[in-house]
Amino acid sequence: MNRFVIDRILILVIVSSILIVSIYFSKLLIPFFTGAFIAYLLNPIVTKAEDKKINRNFSAVIAIISLLGFLIIFSFSILPLVIQQTIVFLERFPSLIERAENYFLLLSRALKKYSINIDHISILKDFHNNPGIILKLIINKFFFSSIAIINMISFLLLTPIVSWYFLKDWKKIKIFFINNIPFKYQKNARNNLNEIDIIISSFIRGQVLVSIILGVYYFISFYFIGAEYSIFLGFFSGIFSLIPYFGIIVSFVLSSYIIVLQFADINYLLYVALIFTLSFFLEGYILSPKIIGQKLGLHPLIILYSVFIFGALFGIVGVFFSIPLSCIIYFYYKKILLNLNKEKR
Repeated sequence: MNRFVIDRILILVIVSSILIVSIYFSKLLIPFFTGAFIAYLLNPIVTKAEDKKINRNFSAVIAIISLLGFLIIFSFSILPLVIQQTIVFLERFPSLIERAENYFLLLSRALKKYSINIDHISILKDFHNNPGIILKLIINKFFFSSIAIINMISFLLLTPIVSWYFLKDWKKIKIFFINNIPFKYQKNARNNLNEIDIIISSFIRGQVLVSIILGVYYFISFYFIGAEYSIFLGFFSGIFSLIPYFGIIVSFVLSSYIIVLQFADINYLLYVALIFTLSFFLEGYILSPKIIGQKLGLHPLIILYSVFIFGALFGIVGVFFSIPLSCIIYFYYKKILLNLNKEKR
């Protein structure tokens, strides 16, 4: 075995070990992964600035400061309104449950005439008695535990630093990985990385913009029908729209429940249905094709399957990245199949 092969085997072992350790300690490495993700999003901006003869280190600092500034402005302007409406909603949650109990009681009486018995009121009573306890446990666990505080501080301090280093040395990191691939495969590896980058970047940057637009649309729509929690519903419906298919279902159910109980009128369900029907066509036929690009060519069943699979493997991150990952797999499946067909001929 020559020296070249030994070196490649050692590199493969080292890279595999790093990947295994990274997966095992993934919770501790969240600032690192988040920093890398932020750098990936900001890299095109920094690269364009570098092309205009602006120092890359300086442009990386400006890009990160600009992002932090945006997040701070968002935190002190929009986020307090969302939190306020969320708190008001939770305070009124017991009264909403009481209304729901009354609706279920009327429904059960009507169905008893047809010998159909439903007994969901006890579940609603449990919700009526326990939301405060559940909320208290969540707040204590995520905001007041010493581990949570330490994790939050380390996240806020380390993430910008990690992002800056990634942005500063992005080209060097890319060249390093390419150079450690056998020379005859380097061209293919470079092309493959570029193709994967196009798929992931167009989806992520486009989908975030689509979700922001949809969030604003939901807010305006709920505001015009007189919803008390229009900001709350718009914010969370926009976030849920990041999840393919399931997001709009969850948003519709949550919004329908809140709107119907607020107005005590089942007819408002038609307004909610109209809002989400329009959003479905707005996203599918206008926003996604224009912003993300041409349709990804995946059947809805494949998308649903990928959401389940990648969600089970990687949690909420897997759910969000299920579509681009499926697109990459499908793209290379077609590529391999095309090469096999050429070889047969």
